[in-house]
Amino acid sequence: MKKIINVTDIVSYLYCPRKLYLKLVKGIKEPPNKKMISGFLKHKIFDLFNKNERVIVSSIKENLKKEQIIALYNHHLTNLTLKLTKTYSNMIKTFDIKPEDLLKETLDFSQKEILLRTNSIKNALNLGFFGKDLWRNLKPKYLTEFEIISYNLGLKGRIDRIKFDETIQPYEIKTRDKIYEGDKLQLAAYSLLIEEEFGKKVEKGIIETKIKQEEIEISEQDKKKVLEILEKIRNMTSAPPFPNNFNKCRSCSLRKQCFEIE
Repeated sequence: MKKIINVTDIVSYLYCPRKLYLKLVKGIKEPPNKKMISGFLKHKIFDLFNKNERVIVSSIKENLKKEQIIALYNHHLTNLTLKLTKTYSNMIKTFDIKPEDLLKETLDFSQKEILLRTNSIKNALNLGFFGKDLWRNLKPKYLTEFEIISYNLGLKGRIDRIKFDETIQPYEIKTRDKIYEGDKLQLAAYSLLIEEEFGKKVEKGIIETKIKQEEIEISEQDKKKVLEILEKIRNMTSAPPFPNNFNKCRSCSLRKQCFEIE
């Protein structure tokens, strides 16, 4: 069986193969920090959100207004976040994460997701669907933090947002303004996983930044490049050369270990 590579490792390889070598081959882990733990908690929240959404939607028995649907989602997310902060209270204290900040960040980040789902729900309600029928007839459906794995490809990932309609479309959401080449290859990697899982061709994806949303064509050449990088990662047996841009090293948490290896 092929070694399973994470989609984010492809992006890491493009940024600095040497750092990825330390992680995958030498088994050196980055020390946890506040940003990493905060991200972990948000992943947990949205994982529970996805699992419970069907119950939430199926509980709607009348034609609610958009504001009421949004309030329903926000109430559910608030409860999930508060529950997780209790479950991981020691971790939160250790890394000085304020529960109120985590809740605000989660709700702020979720508003686009909630609005997309609200529009789908409202359209189905207007067609006369309620309860379980409402969930069955949502078009399109959206999932957040969608985990997917292919043992055939030896690849796994967590898609920021995935849209299910006549076609399936992956989204990559960035908190910065600029789009990089690695972001496009990330979408190509997700498209390979989706095609393997659902048997549907993926030709386009969306990259969403702080300032814009851009539809990206996903070519067969992009998918081929992803597979080539996967093989390069699997075949790493010695440390790659240092990057040309040493500015990357200044903020690297593994630079000490990196300079010590030959």
